[in-house]
Amino acid sequence: MERGMMSVRPVASLPPELWKWDATDLAAHIKRRTISSLEVMVAFHTRIDEVNPRLNAIVQADRDAEISAALRADAELTSSVAPVGPLHGVPITIKLNADVEGQATTNGVPAYKVRVAEHDSLVVANLRRAGAIIAGRTNVPPFSHRWFTENPIHGRTLNPWSDDITSGGSSGGAAVAVASGMGAVAHGTDIAGSIRYPAYVNGVLGLRPTPGRVPALNGTVPARFAGLQLFSAQGPLARTSRDLELTLRAMAVDGQADPIWINTPLDYPDDNAACPVGLIDEIEGVALPSKIRSALDIAARALEAAGYKVDPVKVPSMRDALELWLSIVITENRLGMMADVDAMDDHVSSTSIHAMASCAPNPDLRTYVTALAKRDALRRKWQALFVRHPLLLMPTSCRLPMKWDDDLGGEEVIRKLLDDQSPLISVAALSLGGLNVPVGQDDGLPLGVQIVGAPFREILMLRAAAAIEQSAPTRRVYD
Repeated sequence: MERGMMSVRPVASLPPELWKWDATDLAAHIKRRTISSLEVMVAFHTRIDEVNPRLNAIVQADRDAEISAALRADAELTSSVAPVGPLHGVPITIKLNADVEGQATTNGVPAYKVRVAEHDSLVVANLRRAGAIIAGRTNVPPFSHRWFTENPIHGRTLNPWSDDITSGGSSGGAAVAVASGMGAVAHGTDIAGSIRYPAYVNGVLGLRPTPGRVPALNGTVPARFAGLQLFSAQGPLARTSRDLELTLRAMAVDGQADPIWINTPLDYPDDNAACPVGLIDEIEGVALPSKIRSALDIAARALEAAGYKVDPVKVPSMRDALELWLSIVITENRLGMMADVDAMDDHVSSTSIHAMASCAPNPDLRTYVTALAKRDALRRKWQALFVRHPLLLMPTSCRLPMKWDDDLGGEEVIRKLLDDQSPLISVAALSLGGLNVPVGQDDGLPLGVQIVGAPFREILMLRAAAAIEQSAPTRRVYD
């Protein structure tokens, strides 16, 4: 099989409900015209009507435009001789913080309803160029700045496994849409775990690529602080690793208008090799629950069965990386976002964001500049680790899925939460890629692990995820 090509299962072996199909299969069969894009769109609309009124993941949609786009996609297959894109006719959701032409990029903030995008963001433009059809916008917390998804405009997004636990954030709506069958793939963003954590608590895969891999330019946000430029990444959420790969390839093709985009190859000669994997099961200052240790053990055994050599390694300090992230991002928040937080007059968001800010160092120039310098030194240590172990296996989070509002208890509670989320935040602080992979459930709730790779080795990460999928298949929420 050629690199990047996906196997396609015959129609007869697939479940009858089109909304359960992988994006890879949908795209292949639409292209073959064994199913139509219109049929797929209607199937997803039916599923959305069934579950979204309760879950509230998709909060903005234009059904007429979606049907028209599906009809055009089908017509193009009969009228055009040019090859169609890899996601031709496949519905995909877009997070509320990415620009979609003619729609408001509210990011969950009432005052931002006036921020109507004149053009698609670059990642949305790439997805459209690949043939994807936007089938709705997914919910976020205000400013995409919380591990819980609810806001004053659209309300709360529920986790399909349990109403009692968080749906994650900030890509909570995206993860819930994928987990519950309202979309095969979803767009998300991640500056502190905002793709990986929702994927973790909803039992799906979520890929944070290396920052710069996928263009992030948004016309409604003309200037971004250094932390957003260095730490934030755009990426996909899906139910299979092959769908992540298909969507990543579509997202990353062109970003020349974005000065942060890096035109570097996706594919490397050793992507399919079973490389050494460093196992990180000791996190500074944190006692890992036995269920999370069990999840790591399941994943390690799956990788070893596929030929990977998994060895325990000592990781450079995640707590140092967390402190650097706080020093940089919270300083920037105090200079920019905090005034809008206070003006919003939303007690929940304000309490959570101010509690996190209280854990950060004093916001002065020396602290900020020193943090940037220390970050460079810490990245060198991590890079030395990747020379020996191109992949790392670690917890996605050091605690089981949180209950709603676990972040509203003040500074002490937030400090413990930040320590527990240090595997998420440290990866972002060091501008690395990370990938949540489900490894089953415990007591009816999802378990997952995180694969972290050397910079720009997303395909190597996805191959390891596929090995875990094969040995440790996970149950779907709708099975």
